Amino acid sequence: MKKLLYFIFCNKPLSDKGLSITILIFRIFAGAMMLPYGIKKIQNFDQYSINFFDDPIGIGMVPSLILNIFAQVVCSIALIGGFFSRPAAIILAFNMLIASRYHWHDAFATLSLPLLFLGIYCLLIVLGGGKYSVDSLMFRQNKK
Repeated sequence: MKKLLYFIFCNKPLSDKGLSITILIFRIFAGAMMLPYGIKKIQNFDQYSINFFDDPIGIGMVPSLILNIFAQVVCSIALIGGFFSRPAAIILAFNMLIASRYHWHDAFATLSLPLLFLGIYCLLIVLGGGKYSVDSLMFRQNKK
């Protein structure tokens, strides 16, 4: 109990291993929380393709929907695995920026979710995939 209280109140930074585990958990959480939104769009593709949020980026409703599904499914899966984590987080952040713009004049309860995701993905852009990611394995430099 004393160690837990010390950890909570001492404001000491995590060790490298602790930070890497935290990034792993955060990355998996962020991808897993977005994935159901993309799956729902795949399941209801016909309905969404008729009127996908008034063509949010001006390229047509179906192409916008396809890009949205790509971000919410493919990039979420990539983020969960730590595969091209920063590019996946950039695409997801852009996706949430568009969603925030679309919901800007809605009630805060509606606007807050895309803003929250936007903040999460911006943090992951800065942090990257961490030590426990495919990125780390792919781009590991040989240390001599």
